[in-house]
Amino acid sequence: MSAPLLKDLLDLPLLQRLAASIQQQHAAFDPTRFIHSLWDAQYAEQGLKQRVRRIATTLYHQLDLPFADICTLLQPVSTEITGLPGFIFPDIVEQFGLDDFPTSMQALAHFTCYSTAEFAIRPFFRVYPAQSLQQLQIWSQSANVHHRRLASEGCRPRLPWGQALPQFIADPTPIIPVLQALKQDPEDYVRRSVANNLNDISKDHPALVLQLAQQWHGAHVHTDWILKHALRGLLKQRNSAALALFDCAPRQLTNATLSLQQPVLNYGETLQFNAALTLADGPSPLRVEYAIDFASKNGAKRHKVFQWIQREHGPGLLSLQKSYRFADLTTRKHYAGAHQLHLIVNGEIVVTQQFDLIRDN
Repeated sequence: MSAPLLKDLLDLPLLQRLAASIQQQHAAFDPTRFIHSLWDAQYAEQGLKQRVRRIATTLYHQLDLPFADICTLLQPVSTEITGLPGFIFPDIVEQFGLDDFPTSMQALAHFTCYSTAEFAIRPFFRVYPAQSLQQLQIWSQSANVHHRRLASEGCRPRLPWGQALPQFIADPTPIIPVLQALKQDPEDYVRRSVANNLNDISKDHPALVLQLAQQWHGAHVHTDWILKHALRGLLKQRNSAALALFDCAPRQLTNATLSLQQPVLNYGETLQFNAALTLADGPSPLRVEYAIDFASKNGAKRHKVFQWIQREHGPGLLSLQKSYRFADLTTRKHYAGAHQLHLIVNGEIVVTQQFDLIRDN
């Protein structure tokens, strides 16, 4: 059985609940008209973001009230329609609130507490760059965890599913004070956002992120966790400065082996493999990864690194087992051909094996 699609969270019962909740706040609202204008063959084919946008647009026009009044009316509704379906309410602000910055910020501050406003705030950076950044700095000092998380997530330069922020891709220094304010945040929800923001920045400005990491590392356990997660891209790239920050110096190995259960696989099968390391030094940090050079459609190799273990480990034998299933993902398609499997220890490829993937279609 396949997993349910996210878009199906915005199904007919959800639309009915939404319409009923709005009518309780605004008696003139017509739930039947609202449902009939949405629930059709086109809606069935639309994806998550298309459904969110269509619901938000339809709701705004059928309410037929001033923008500020709509925001006030929808606040109690947003406490009932939460999580991913709650994307509807910030989307109204994103579409129709650009002419009223104060009202929009107040609305997003409320809606983010029950869903998230990280996507909706991004167009405001285009129209109100200084004011938007100032608002995030205010939220970064808030006692409300959702506001603090929005401060970081809202300015991520390369937010998945969201609009990129070209000004911060080119120069991320204006958002560093926001991250600075949150680098010891007590909430994991916020710390993960800070780490992801820094990871975004590292894709375009690795030297800046490494400089911050060297300044911040060791000051607080929460900050150290953020940095380790933020530098995951550079660590997978075997960046020497990132590895050195976490004391991942090359380890002394007397033996390293990598064995495959079968050198030829059919599409859909699972690659089973074992690694054995004989360490001559330690105890010290040990970071073990594996990488696969995937065959591609055009013949080039696609190098993908996967975390295996990271811990303190002393001298002696270490045996590990792992598997990888060759089934297509939304982010990765598998092609037939020769592949390579690498064993990586503290940033160094220590042994490589080759295998082949067969695919009929």
